[in-house]
Amino acid sequence: MNLYLNQIAAIVWKDFVTELKTRELLSAMFIFALLVILIFIFSINLSIVKASEVGPGILWVAFLFAGTIGLNRSFMLEKENGCLMGLMLVPADRTAIYFGKLISNLIFLSIMELFILPLFMIFFNIDLLSHLGPLLVVVFLGTLGFCALGTLLSSLSSNLKTREIMLPILLYPLLIPIIIGAVRMTGQILDGTELFDMMKWIGLTASFDIIYIGVSIMTIDHILEE
Repeated sequence: MNLYLNQIAAIVWKDFVTELKTRELLSAMFIFALLVILIFIFSINLSIVKASEVGPGILWVAFLFAGTIGLNRSFMLEKENGCLMGLMLVPADRTAIYFGKLISNLIFLSIMELFILPLFMIFFNIDLLSHLGPLLVVVFLGTLGFCALGTLLSSLSSNLKTREIMLPILLYPLLIPIIIGAVRMTGQILDGTELFDMMKWIGLTASFDIIYIGVSIMTIDHILEE
């Protein structure tokens, strides 16, 4: 078990050091998410439409599109530099590669979200601080499912010439249950609803998180071998 955890930690550390050197991934995701929010904020009239009604959808659209950039680069650098072949030659469980990439994507996307949330609060004039705890729980559940499925499909699409196009095509339809749950829960939280009153949505989102992780564990060996 310790060896398995060390293998995962080594992959996460490698991705973290690479990002510290290049600083390309976080900056690209942050700028893209910010642009999405700015486009929407100038296209709607908040004096007519309640920010709490349109804000959750806009927030998750920004997270979704920006996160796709990170997922696309998750295995792209490994593939282009031949690092993926090196990882495959290491006597390590293939699921360790998956979980290492999953944790890396989860960390990078979570950091981007922590920078976007204050800007979202300012632009839409919504008090997130009074709902911060429940909101972070919902954001984590949605982000976990997004990264779990996205990491698997990123490893699959990395073998394709049109990987930048194929990843969103494969990813977005399968993410519909998680995105619907995340948007609905975010809207209810902004309206003051407690987490206890949203257990059905929490259960739905958490169930799909578990399903996506389970499917990834069962299929990642075959996908990486291809």
